[in-house]
Amino acid sequence: MVIRRPALGIDGSLLAALLVFTAYASAETPRPILRTLYSFTGGSDGGQPAATVIVSGGVLYGTTLYGGTSDYGVVYALTEPASPGGAWTETTLYNFAGGNDGAYPNANVVMGKDGILYGTTGGPGSLNTLGAVYSLTPPTSPGAPWTEATLYSFSGPSDGENPVAPVAIGSGPSGYPMLFGTTGFGGGCPANAWGCGTVFSLTPPAGAPAGGGVWPEAVLHYFDHLDGQRLPGDGSHPVAGVAIGQGGVLFGTTCDGGTNGYGTVFSLGSPESPGGAWNETIIHNFTGSGDGSGPCGGLVFGKDGLLYGATEYGGIAGAGTVFSITPPSARGGAWTETVLYNFAGGSDGQAPSAGVVIGQDGVLYGTTSQGGIRKSSCVFGSGCGTLFSLTPPASAGGAWTKATLYRFTGGSDGWGPDGGVFITKGGLLLGATEFGGSCQFCGTVFALEQ
Repeated sequence: MVIRRPALGIDGSLLAALLVFTAYASAETPRPILRTLYSFTGGSDGGQPAATVIVSGGVLYGTTLYGGTSDYGVVYALTEPASPGGAWTETTLYNFAGGNDGAYPNANVVMGKDGILYGTTGGPGSLNTLGAVYSLTPPTSPGAPWTEATLYSFSGPSDGENPVAPVAIGSGPSGYPMLFGTTGFGGGCPANAWGCGTVFSLTPPAGAPAGGGVWPEAVLHYFDHLDGQRLPGDGSHPVAGVAIGQGGVLFGTTCDGGTNGYGTVFSLGSPESPGGAWNETIIHNFTGSGDGSGPCGGLVFGKDGLLYGATEYGGIAGAGTVFSITPPSARGGAWTETVLYNFAGGSDGQAPSAGVVIGQDGVLYGTTSQGGIRKSSCVFGSGCGTLFSLTPPASAGGAWTKATLYRFTGGSDGWGPDGGVFITKGGLLLGATEFGGSCQFCGTVFALEQ
């Protein structure tokens, strides 16, 4: 039985404006229901939002890979309509210029306690920069522009190249945030001209205003897998960010490499003394078969202390998996990987490239970038993509229950939800499709009420 409830706003309040439907939508329309909040044009408002969105104060924030005044991408905000059923308002907060600020922001932004947004640009711009970390400080008066600061610009190869994942905010000196992140390329791995990637930190300089100044970078770890040769190593190409655990331990994934060449889950423990080396541990080496292949998305912590993630490929049908990692019962013991679900491809979905998020009662939510409905308009892969949930079993050891919440059609609802979803306290799922909407390669922002 489906229990119906009033439409929820993005902060959990009773905001009917978010999910008001046209007159023909009857009261019997089954949940879940998806609404397209905004369709990009690919012009000054941006195009191809490859990452999900975040929410603060009733406003959605996100990035687009392309578009803007220089076609190097934008950071945007979406504000809910003043009256039910009205149009959401898109505001471009920053246009990337392709200079030392970088270009093509592939990752979502994160917000500090002071309302400052932090993010990364992954690609080279007009000055051939190799990516950057930036901040956007909100204006002190309504309607004034946001202030962008390039906190660090990568020069490669030793400091890393192409940070395509979001940064994680940790505790820094003077109460300011310290940023942790990854670069997909650069660093060590001399057998690969592009490098195998790094984990880095950025520390705010003393005396600089919040979100400003040039932040010194420290490379915490160089990945040294010999890419393409499947030689033993600790992994390569960490294209997802890191999750910060107890004691400041960082957890992450590499999309490739490891003992078997199919990716790894790793941890980095902080040094025992200032200036010392961070201690890396390989938690799991994927085999490329039953346990999955290509863990290219990030990790999340459950209340049960487990880590959850997804592999883009592998599993029983080769269409990807959702997995958990259980910590050892005793210090120094082995972590245990468990496949919670094997995607079957086709209408079931395939290629969950972005990882998962955790909702109430430990339910996992995510997207598959392919699978679902096959349409000629969805020109990449085999299907337009899906939204899914995984409900934990009633008793330990039981099977998780998978539900396909929505299958994208490749029309006005978009296609290719590569970036995963953001879940609000009220249970709304928010995200973006990289393609579709007002044009084939424009993209959309959507909300799904369960």
